[in-house]
Amino acid sequence: MMEKLNRYEKLEQAGAYLTSETRLEGGNELLHRIAREARSNGKRENFYTGVRFMNAVDEELRSKIDATFGDVYEEHEDGYAIEADDDEVRVYAAGIRGLVYGAYTLRQLGADGFLRKGLIYNVPLCSFRGLKVYLPAQEDLTFFKSFIDMACYYRYNTIVLEVGGAMEYKRHPEMNEGWEAYCREMREYSGKATEIQNGSRWAKNSIHCENGGGGWLTQETVRSLVAYCKERGLSVIPEVPSLSHCDYLLTRHPELAERTDDAYPDTYCPSNPASYELLFDVLDEVADVFQPDTIHVGHDEYYSIGVCDRCKGKDAAEIYAEDLSKIHDYLAGKGIQSMIWSDKLINCISKRGNAYGGAAHAIRDKDGNFIQFVPPTYRAIDFIPRSIRVMHWYWSMPRAYDEEYLSRDLDLAYGNFEGPGIPEWSRRLSRGVQGASISNWSALREDYLQRNGIFFNMAYCCRMFWREGYEEGEFAELAEEAFADLFRYKNLDVLSRPHIEITHATTFNRDFAWFFDGTFIEPERDELGDYRLTFEDGSETVYPVKYGENISHYDRSWTTRMSDEFDVYEFDRSLIEVSYTALPVREGAKTYFRIVLAHPFPEKKLATIEFVPKNGLDDCVIIRKVAVKE
Repeated sequence: MMEKLNRYEKLEQAGAYLTSETRLEGGNELLHRIAREARSNGKRENFYTGVRFMNAVDEELRSKIDATFGDVYEEHEDGYAIEADDDEVRVYAAGIRGLVYGAYTLRQLGADGFLRKGLIYNVPLCSFRGLKVYLPAQEDLTFFKSFIDMACYYRYNTIVLEVGGAMEYKRHPEMNEGWEAYCREMREYSGKATEIQNGSRWAKNSIHCENGGGGWLTQETVRSLVAYCKERGLSVIPEVPSLSHCDYLLTRHPELAERTDDAYPDTYCPSNPASYELLFDVLDEVADVFQPDTIHVGHDEYYSIGVCDRCKGKDAAEIYAEDLSKIHDYLAGKGIQSMIWSDKLINCISKRGNAYGGAAHAIRDKDGNFIQFVPPTYRAIDFIPRSIRVMHWYWSMPRAYDEEYLSRDLDLAYGNFEGPGIPEWSRRLSRGVQGASISNWSALREDYLQRNGIFFNMAYCCRMFWREGYEEGEFAELAEEAFADLFRYKNLDVLSRPHIEITHATTFNRDFAWFFDGTFIEPERDELGDYRLTFEDGSETVYPVKYGENISHYDRSWTTRMSDEFDVYEFDRSLIEVSYTALPVREGAKTYFRIVLAHPFPEKKLATIEFVPKNGLDDCVIIRKVAVKE
C-alpha cells in the first residue's frame, strides 16, 4: 500500500523476511525498535541476516541512484535510500529524520516481514509537512507520544504546538490560574464556548478551551514532550497567540484589553507598552522551554481594531504591522524566526463577493443583523518584515491570493490544510509554496483526531507530499488507499491474531459536525446499540456500535465538487469521519464499514450475532457480512 509513495524504486519480486534472527546494526535504539515492528511473526527459512542503518549517503550509492533512476539524487535532510540485496538491508540517510522515515518504510512495505530486494530512493516534494495541534491534557501524555510516532510513520517533519495558557509560566503564575478558571467556565457544557463567542455585540475569537485539556502542563513536562519530538527529527514550533486570541493573557490582566467592556477579552491593546511587557515575558519562557528556531505568533481573526482610547483614529494596517514588527524584532534579537497566520494580509473576496481576512467588511449575526465594521488590514503585507514565515489558511479562497505572498518573497505554507480540497496542488507547489500543515482545533485525543478527519488527512496528504503527479480526480482511489492504510495502522495487532470481521452500515443519518471550540464528543448521542455475540457454549461478549466512530450511513459520497462560495473542492466528511477505526468499503451505490474485534474465545465457534438497539433506534443497522479469521 505505502510503497506507492516511493518516488524512485526498482524492486524485484524476490525477497526475504525480516525476522527475530535479523540482526540490527548502526543507528540507535529508536531505529531498532521501529525495525523490530517490521519483523515477521513467525519463523522463516528465507530471512535477511541484518539491517544496517548508515548515517550518510556515500558517493558510490549516489552514483547508483543516479544511474538507476536518471540523475535524481539531491541533498535533502528528509531524503533516504533503502538497498536490499541477497543478504542484508541497508538504510541510508544524512540525519535522524531520514533514518526514521527509512525505518518506518520497512514496516510499511513489509507484508508479515517480507521485503522485496532492490533499491528505493525517496525525497519529498515539499519541505514543510506540518501538523498543528494543542498541547495535550495531563491524562493524554501517553497518547501524545503515540501521535508523534504516527506523524513520523506518515513522514511529517514539523509539529506546531499551541501553547497559550496551557504551559506553566513561572514569571506569571496568575495566568495559569486564570486559564484554568476560564476554561472551567467555558467547558461547563458542550457548545458553551461557541455561545459566548457568538453572543456578543462584536466579533470575538474562537475559544481554545481544549488546549491542555483546559489545564496546564509544567515546563518540565513540556520539555520532555519537545525532546520526544526532536529525538525523532521533528521540528517543533511553539505557537504563542498574540494581538488576537489572547484570552489566556487577559483573564488576569483585563487592564491590557482593547475592549475594556468585554467580559472575556481576547485582544490586547497594541498601543499600551504594558501589553508587550507581559507578552515578551511569555515569549521568554516559551523560548527557554522549546529552544525553537521559529515561534508562531498567531495574528489571525483580528477583529477588535482601533477601539480603545489609545488606538482610536489609527490606521488598522499600521496597527497590525507595528505590532507584528515589534514582536518580530524581539524574537530576531534572540535568533528566532517569526511565523504567523496570514489571513489579515490579503484583501480577500470570495466567489459570491463576500469579504474575509484583511478586507474591510461588516460582520452580521446569523439573522443578518449588523454587528460590527472591521477596518481593512491587508496593506500591512507591504510593511511587515520579509523574513516572517506565513501560514496561509485562505488557500480555499481564490487561488490567485497565493501570489500576494509569493510575489513578495514571503516563505509560504498552507495552514488548516485538507488535501482533497485544494485545486492545482502540483502547480502551486511549482510556484514556490513550501508545503502545508493540517490543523486540529480540538483536544489532542484519538477520538477527536479521528472524527475531525485529522488521521484521514495525515494519510491522504502524505501521498500528496511524497508522490509526483497528484491529480484532484484521484480522490476516490487515494481515499481508498488512505482508508486501507489507516485501518491497518490502527488494527495491526488485532489483524495479526484470531479476530472477527463485521461489515455493516446504518440507516440512521446525522449531518457532519466538527468537534472543536468547546463542542465536545457526547458518546451517549452516538450509541446506536450493541452487538451481542454468542458462542457455541453459550458464552457471550458485547461490542458497542457508535455512529461516527465505527459505523455510518450507507449513502456516502466518494466524489468531490467545486464549492459555490470558495475556490475549494467539497467532499463528504462523514465518509472520512469513521476511517481509522473502520474501513469504508464501496459496494455499488452503497458504502459499508468494516470493523474488527479480537476474538474473545479463539477456541470457540461463533454461533450468533445480534444487534441490540438503544435510544429507540430499532432495525437501524444493516449487517452485510460477518467473518471469523483464524
